[in-house]
Amino acid sequence: MLHSLKIVFRHLSRQKLNTSLHIMGLTLGITVCLLIALFIRYETSFDAYHPKAEQTYRLISDWRENGKLDKHFSTPFPLANAIRSEASGFEQVSFAHPVYVNTVEVTPQKRFLIEDVLAVEPEFLDIFSVDVLQGDLQQTLRKPYQAALTESTAKKWFGSENPIGKTFKLKMEEGFEFTITAIIKDLPANTHLKVSILVSHSYKENFLKPNQDGWTYVSGTETFITLSEKADTSVLMAQLKNIANKYINAETGSMYRSDFSLQPMSNMHFNTNVADGTAMSVSWLWFFGVIGLAVLVLACINFINLSTAQALTRAKEVGIRKSIGANRSGLMAQFLTEAWTLTFISGVFAVALTQLLLPLLNNMMDKGITFELLDSPTLLLTLVIGLALTGLLAGIYPAWVIARFNPSITLKVGVLSTTGGSAWLRKGLVVAQFTVSACLLMSVILMAQQVEYLRSKDLGFDKDNVVVVEVTDPKQTARVFSNELSTVSSIAGVSFSTSTPSDFGHWGTPMSRISREDPSRKPMTLIIADDHYEKLYDFKLLAGRNLQASDTNNISRTIPEDKRFMNAVVNEQLVRDLGFESNEAAIGQRIFIGFNEGRVDIVGVVANFNQGPLSTGTAPVLITSKPNLYDKAGIKIAAGSDIPKTLAAIESAWKKTFPEGVFSYKFLDEQIDTYYNAEERLFNLFKIFAGVAMLISCLGLFALAAFTTQHRVKEIGIRKVLGATVSSILVLVSKDFLRLVLIALIIATPLAWYGISQWLTNYAFHIEITGWAFGLAGLIAIAVTLVTIGTQAFKSALANPAESLKSE
Repeated sequence: MLHSLKIVFRHLSRQKLNTSLHIMGLTLGITVCLLIALFIRYETSFDAYHPKAEQTYRLISDWRENGKLDKHFSTPFPLANAIRSEASGFEQVSFAHPVYVNTVEVTPQKRFLIEDVLAVEPEFLDIFSVDVLQGDLQQTLRKPYQAALTESTAKKWFGSENPIGKTFKLKMEEGFEFTITAIIKDLPANTHLKVSILVSHSYKENFLKPNQDGWTYVSGTETFITLSEKADTSVLMAQLKNIANKYINAETGSMYRSDFSLQPMSNMHFNTNVADGTAMSVSWLWFFGVIGLAVLVLACINFINLSTAQALTRAKEVGIRKSIGANRSGLMAQFLTEAWTLTFISGVFAVALTQLLLPLLNNMMDKGITFELLDSPTLLLTLVIGLALTGLLAGIYPAWVIARFNPSITLKVGVLSTTGGSAWLRKGLVVAQFTVSACLLMSVILMAQQVEYLRSKDLGFDKDNVVVVEVTDPKQTARVFSNELSTVSSIAGVSFSTSTPSDFGHWGTPMSRISREDPSRKPMTLIIADDHYEKLYDFKLLAGRNLQASDTNNISRTIPEDKRFMNAVVNEQLVRDLGFESNEAAIGQRIFIGFNEGRVDIVGVVANFNQGPLSTGTAPVLITSKPNLYDKAGIKIAAGSDIPKTLAAIESAWKKTFPEGVFSYKFLDEQIDTYYNAEERLFNLFKIFAGVAMLISCLGLFALAAFTTQHRVKEIGIRKVLGATVSSILVLVSKDFLRLVLIALIIATPLAWYGISQWLTNYAFHIEITGWAFGLAGLIAIAVTLVTIGTQAFKSALANPAESLKSE
């Protein structure tokens, strides 16, 4: 074995260029495969670290209206208690309830913006794994108005001070004060639960009371249940149905039905059918998994072509070895040892390169992927087995080809004769390489078009230079804030609302032309806004008029005050969905909305606009007024204004109006861009892998060019003696390769078209696939081919024919 390795390293050291090309191609392929494997491993590990993850389920609310099923992660607040008292067959049940606050006060001088505050019970700790750094978390969650901070939150608030025993306020307008009695470690990145603060929950705590009323009101509460290993889920499902019938369906009637289903914890990160906004489509994992394997196979093909081209230089070595008794199996073992040696050397480089690139990948993808090879025996064993299989796949064919030649022929002529089958296989491998590379290249071009389309499409409203800020007390201070802003000359307009035209926080409610009991009522998006809303966002009015200040008082007095709604402006989609003959026909019509006797009169129709990501279609929208519900202010900055100076003026006005708050703002266009961050990150990763695939394919093409020119060196010499020009020799060498690339492009075009067509179905708004993208990809592939083989072609064309024709 040591003797074989000595021979291997001696040969590799002599063939420095070929060895470098071997190692480069395999290192790139293994690195890509490693990075994708770590990415997939990370995504499939979500919430798997909890002690009973395989037995734990999240309860899903199944809402049915007119036969349409809507699955939602949020469950009624009292559900966990009802299960405890009315169901059986489970080990534990608990919930995590989000406390919707945006500001906390540590001291009057220290206020912080905050997200991810969860109210939980002690039973929460029996389901989820939480590492405690200080204090007794069980006791913290048993006592009212106690809190546990994550390590990062404690450091942000108190620095190096010990936070235990200190207090802070949530919902400062009511002044709910909590005592910090525990510090917990930050939860891992691969969990769907985002936590900054855990606060104790009690059904008697006033700060939670508004969120606990009734079973038909849901506000983000997640209910979890751990089943025993022998639990009969059908019995539990029947019990859950009884609970839904008793507390929900008895009130809503036959038109609107509710039920509960079980979602495995392992499924929460991938089930996009459940509306929680965090799930990732598992198709992306399959997509990148296929790319990783494809790139590794390309690297193996590249290795095969390089090895086959290099085999010409080893003709006499094979002949001598066979003449002194070496058999075919021994020679194959020798050449496979070379392949494995190169593969494991490449594996070492790939591990080092992966460690170097992983922080960049995490930063680009906003992930927390780790690569602790020595701490994970399973990962290490998988890598070793993978490298062994890669070496076998890459080396078996070249070893078989080299070992099968006749020693008398190789010693006589000094070259390895090749069969037509081998030549066709090499060409077929190049076609396969460039087919994959061309598919990826075409996909990159078309995906770039779609990403640009998402960024630049006209959304139906003006999103430029609009600053969005939170309004902490809309009942009293919105008007004061507006008055403060009116003194800033660079502000072109202000509008208060519950949501911007394109927002994560739109309200939803049913609508009908007949009554609230109409069995054919349909869902719609509801925006509560003032009379400046349409002007600020520059909606296109198609019929009727916009909202006016007088609409606030234009209410039918026959409706009780707590159920009154006002005049409304709707979009074209709502007009169509409710069956009006035209936009004009809808003007003056009264429709029913919501779950009570709320009614509105349509006074205007605006053109459709996008309310969210372009992956979703245009929803019916109704805009009406109710001042005490506004919680956002949209502020339009005049074009050409000094942005930093205007933002400073907005902050000053905000602090005068809301002295106890913490000012923050978002530009509307930047907020809309966040819809497509995931797509852009995945696209950037895809571009990198496509580039690596093209590079590996070029190495394979370079190998075949080297093989061909070396095999035809005397032919080229004779042609030059007979007067052939450099350009004619370039054409001679290049035309076969270009033919292979053209075949690859012909095969790749329908494959890429089909793949991108399927991907675009995920978007309600998308580009039209045009032929120029495939033509551009073809030109790039041909240009890359000419550059790749150009070095070998020029070298052969410029060689001295005397050197080429002299005897060996």
